[in-house]
Amino acid sequence: MNVTVHSLHWDNVNPKIVEAQKKVLDHLDIPMNYTKMNAPHGAWMDHVCKNVKSDVLVFFDADCVPLDRKIFDESVAYAVENNTFVGIAQASNHIPPCSHIFAAPAFFAITKSCYEQLGMPSFSENSRSDVAEEVSYVAEAKGKRYRCLYPTRFDGIPLEGVWRLSNYGFFGIGTLFADKIYHLYQGRFNKNVELFCRRCDQIVEGKFDMSGMHDSLSEFRGNVVV
Repeated sequence: MNVTVHSLHWDNVNPKIVEAQKKVLDHLDIPMNYTKMNAPHGAWMDHVCKNVKSDVLVFFDADCVPLDRKIFDESVAYAVENNTFVGIAQASNHIPPCSHIFAAPAFFAITKSCYEQLGMPSFSENSRSDVAEEVSYVAEAKGKRYRCLYPTRFDGIPLEGVWRLSNYGFFGIGTLFADKIYHLYQGRFNKNVELFCRRCDQIVEGKFDMSGMHDSLSEFRGNVVV
């Protein structure tokens, strides 16, 4: 089974983020195909899925890393065994109905066969979908089951308040999904860049510390974006 891993970063991405991610992926022996260009995220994913000759396509945002190799292998295995896709759970709080939970592209694995069976849907945004959300909508319409990895805890509260994940709970800056996938979010802020670099060092050193993180299922009255 041929698996390829891909990551896109624009010119404005802090190089420290890319370097920190590469350090983790090298440590976990996950070979990455990096693309540096100012292309729309969804259009780039469309291009990769249509043109890369591999059985499984895995995507990482530049500010997203696995805590260990096991979660990467398990996600690929699930996609292969069920001919489907896996991604971190997200809801588009800026697009009505704001309650649709979908497999988001920060960490996303899909079989080429599933992509083709779904009719090669676009990963681009549209009136009802953020990046990659349309793929989940199409899968739901066709009765294709897929897996989302849900947030368990997060490091910090965004300036605009924590983000709601429909009726499940919350996520924020430096979110852990299934306690195994770490996604920074808002890497445009220097303090978040330093957080990501520190977390990546902890992963490489085997010292990732979850103490002090917010519980995604806790109540955040007054700080919730609705």
